[in-house]
Amino acid sequence: MSARSLRLVGSNVLLPAAIAAVLFLALEGGCRVVGRARSGSWPVTAQERDTRLVRQIGQAYRTHPFLSVSGRPGGVIRVPGHEIRFNSLGLRGPEVELPKPEGRFRVVCEGGSTTFDLLAADDASTWPSRLGRLLGPDADVVNAGFPGWTSVQSLVALELRDVDLAPDVVVVYSGINDLQPAGHVPFARDYSVGHGEILPRVLGARTPPLPLVSRSVFIEWLRGKLRKPGFAVDDHGYAPAWDWVGGTRRDAMPEEAVEVFARNLRSTAAVARAFGARVLLVAQTARLRAGSETFDRAYLESWTPGLTAAGYLDGVARYNAAARALGGEGVAAFVDPFADGSFGDADFADPVHFSAAGSDRFAARIATEVRALAAPDERRGAGNIRAPAAAAAERK
Repeated sequence: MSARSLRLVGSNVLLPAAIAAVLFLALEGGCRVVGRARSGSWPVTAQERDTRLVRQIGQAYRTHPFLSVSGRPGGVIRVPGHEIRFNSLGLRGPEVELPKPEGRFRVVCEGGSTTFDLLAADDASTWPSRLGRLLGPDADVVNAGFPGWTSVQSLVALELRDVDLAPDVVVVYSGINDLQPAGHVPFARDYSVGHGEILPRVLGARTPPLPLVSRSVFIEWLRGKLRKPGFAVDDHGYAPAWDWVGGTRRDAMPEEAVEVFARNLRSTAAVARAFGARVLLVAQTARLRAGSETFDRAYLESWTPGLTAAGYLDGVARYNAAARALGGEGVAAFVDPFADGSFGDADFADPVHFSAAGSDRFAARIATEVRALAAPDERRGAGNIRAPAAAAAERK
């Protein structure tokens, strides 16, 4: 290349690029200095802050060959207002006594984050813990739920881990996470796409590198001024932590997805019965709370990128109908705690997770159903299962 060509490249390409870089660094530095002056600490972007939090939380989780992600034995999560502790089995809550003591009545609760009771202040505040206290001293309740788990993962966990706890009753509160793979196009009956590749990233068990652009305070400020959402922020301003490649949003999932969900529940009930446990299928719910409808729609759509909020709500209703039909067949007991309208907006901290009041109300409702299942009923051939109160009376 000639000297003249080099000069042209320098003046027409390198010099403007250098000026742009210096200008960008000056603006970035200025934003950071202003942020420091206002808050007393060096600012970071919202996405960088969220990524740090997700990674911190993710240290309490581990990838699992059959469950995608599970609790890390002994793991602890502490965020403002919340503490979560995993026991040696990777279950939320205290250690489970093994083998099960003679005369102990044990309930195992399967499901996703709504069973895990994600937003409870601590382990003792979750609805499974509240349920255990309601059932009395001769009973214990194991919280076998885990954030993001579908009915498939709950089935696998029951077979590989939870039947060893010798449950008398298995409560299955599952469904909303199945909507995630159900929204993928094409739908995979084994949930091999549209879920397993998402969950480790969402929970922080496997986090991708944070792009440099998302670390720029200036670019974040500029986007805010231009009202342009960031690359990971949807039209509602809610930021899902994954890239979706499963098709456009739909208002309904295929009927095949409902059939697969029913299949999974039927298999779960069969495994539990094979080990001597009764099964209670519990309807799930999702709601758009008054005054928070925009946020709640964005929240639902962030979790199921293949479905609109309307599709999400339709899916919950169809899954509940499938569970109710299994109850009608005698596959398991079924209850819909929300059908009578006794739960209100104040019982939810977001569209699907309970507030403290909601956890308490839900535990009381489930306790009624569990007591009914525990009562001897020779017509169902289950006279050997005793209610906790009956067991205590027999020992006196």
